[in-house]
Amino acid sequence: MNYTVVIVACLALVAVVVLAKMLTERTLKLQALDSGKAAKSIVLPLRLQAYERMALYLERIEPNQLVMRIHAPGLTVAQEQNLLLTAIRSEFEHNLSQQIYISNEVWNKVCDARDDIIEIINTVAGQMENPDDNRQFAEALLVAAAQKPVVAQALAILKNDVQKLF
Repeated sequence: MNYTVVIVACLALVAVVVLAKMLTERTLKLQALDSGKAAKSIVLPLRLQAYERMALYLERIEPNQLVMRIHAPGLTVAQEQNLLLTAIRSEFEHNLSQQIYISNEVWNKVCDARDDIIEIINTVAGQMENPDDNRQFAEALLVAAAQKPVVAQALAILKNDVQKLF
C-alpha cells in the first residue's frame, strides 16, 4: 500500500513539473511575441519616416524642382551645372542613413535616379554651344529630363514598397 502512495505522489509530481514546463514555455512565447510587437511599433515609424525622406529627396532632385530652386540669371552653364550637382550630392549625403530602414530595391532605385539625373545634367551641359547662356541650359535640361522620368519611376517603386508595410 505504501508503494501505491509513492507512485501516486510521483505521478502527481511529474504532472506538476510537466504543467509548470508548459506554462513557462507559453509565457516565454507570449513575451517574445510582445517584444516583437514592441520592436515593430518602434521600427515602423522610423521606416515610414525614411520612406518619406526618400520621397522628399526624389522630389527635390527632380530637374523641374531643382532648376526652380537653383537657377539664377547671370550664371554660366558651368556654374549652374556645379550648383545643381552640389545640391543633389548634398541632399543625398543628408539622407544617406535612411538606407538602413528602406528596402534594397528602393534604395537602389533612388541611387539610380540620382545617377541618371546627374548624367542628364552633365550631358546637357556638355552639349551647350554658348557656355554663358544658363537660361538655354535650364530649358534644355527640362526637355531632356522630361524624356527620362526617372524620379516618377523611383517614386512609384517607393510607394509600392510602403504599401507592403500595411
